Amino acid sequence: MRATWTAWVILLLQVCWLTLGRDHGLCLDDGVPDNRRMYVQDLLNASGAGPETPIRLVVFDWASARVATALAAIFIREVLGYHTVITPEIAPGSFDGVLALAGCSSADCSQRQAQSHVAMDCWMTEISFNFDQFVLANPDVAPIDLGSIGYSGENSLSVKGSIRDAAYARSGLALEFYRSYNASAHDAAAYFDRISDLNHSHFSPCNTTGNEFANDVEMRLYRQWTDDWEGVVETETGYIANCPDGLFWISPACRHNTSECIPILAAGNGWIVYVFMQWATFYGIPAAVGTAATWEDYAANVVAFRTLFHWWMPDATFHQLDASMLQFPRHRAREWAVGNYRTADGQSNIVKLIAQPLQLAAPRVQRFLQNFDLDLEDMQSLLRKTSTSAGATTEEVACEWIRANRDRWEKWVPVQTQCLAGYGLVDDAGQHVPDRRDAVACSVCLAGTFSEPWSDDLGQTHRCTVCPAGTHQNSFGETGCAACDVGTFTGDAGNAQCERCELGRYANTTGTSESRCTLD
Repeated sequence: MRATWTAWVILLLQVCWLTLGRDHGLCLDDGVPDNRRMYVQDLLNASGAGPETPIRLVVFDWASARVATALAAIFIREVLGYHTVITPEIAPGSFDGVLALAGCSSADCSQRQAQSHVAMDCWMTEISFNFDQFVLANPDVAPIDLGSIGYSGENSLSVKGSIRDAAYARSGLALEFYRSYNASAHDAAAYFDRISDLNHSHFSPCNTTGNEFANDVEMRLYRQWTDDWEGVVETETGYIANCPDGLFWISPACRHNTSECIPILAAGNGWIVYVFMQWATFYGIPAAVGTAATWEDYAANVVAFRTLFHWWMPDATFHQLDASMLQFPRHRAREWAVGNYRTADGQSNIVKLIAQPLQLAAPRVQRFLQNFDLDLEDMQSLLRKTSTSAGATTEEVACEWIRANRDRWEKWVPVQTQCLAGYGLVDDAGQHVPDRRDAVACSVCLAGTFSEPWSDDLGQTHRCTVCPAGTHQNSFGETGCAACDVGTFTGDAGNAQCERCELGRYANTTGTSESRCTLD
């Protein structure tokens, strides 16, 4: 009896130890627990040294972005050891994510919002014109592009397999090919429903704030390249698409009779409707383009009705429809760069973005995300699991992938002493050291020093080196020192400022040390 009681006590103690000692919110058994995670400093605070904050990840309104963001959040928390939060406000389009990372709520940055730090799965090709203009106008706050996420995107109008096969069987019409929709030569509309068949309560008004139909820049570009002045109207806030019923933009090919229009369904906030408008006008497609009010409305209408619809890869929403993407003329990047979208959308460049302050506040996060690399097969598999796993959340599916692929992602984790430019090696007391023997991490180089590239058997890193006599550096995180101006000097190394030569002495060259201030 005593032995049994002792065994129960031991078991109870073990259960208590496991309950108290393990963070049940962890994905990884060896993940960094919450009480050991760090915050980053809010460097955009007006004082320049703001409060500590978790790393904020903005999430876009499409499935692959939700998965990529969930992966990044787990990695940043449990592998790199930072507190994170995924912002509750969903970014409806890629450019909205750009604004969130810049801390702007308008394209001209005249209005501000709380700044986010990381955006995953940002489709850059479709916003290249707007992004380039934003960078030129706002270089101090524009996000940093960390390069490809590992897979490219495909993006086009699509037709369901049942419609495609019926048209080919009855008339030999190949609905995968854009020329088959030219109303002057073919009656492709015979194989589709009419906009009158759709429930109009499932669609957003064209003038909805944030809808791409109300994108002044893109509507001006539409008019410029197509010369279709009737397709847009000017309002007090700029140009918007001309939607006669308030819901659907009608192309020139069926503007005389909307019953001949093929419905085209757009998702999100009207993702790239301005591209569909140009395609329809350039190629004589009888189209009525509308934006579904919600994702559920979009998905349900695609399944229920015979329409063309916007689809993209990676995505697994409509894999059961055997859909085909329409083939348009080969992509011309130079035309797209100036807003002429008459050719196909190219392989979309899908990237990772970070806010500028994050490179100073958390350089290891920057380096890790630069290394982050999924292929299309990975993402498609994850998306299928999120859509078919009963009750499984996106984070649970992401965690499962992380647990199963440690050999993949461990290569993305930067060495603690792999310091970026602007940083240098430090020991466990936070003091800068000249090599890796005593180094445990990296820290920003202080005023009076500069970040010097340096290599050893582990590869390239940086160390903070004092500025030599005759030079100075008054900023943090710099990669060089400036020579003292004429009439000034520094008498020794490691100075943030240069001093004037004593009365009766002068320096007629730059880069002077005290001993070289000569007598008059």
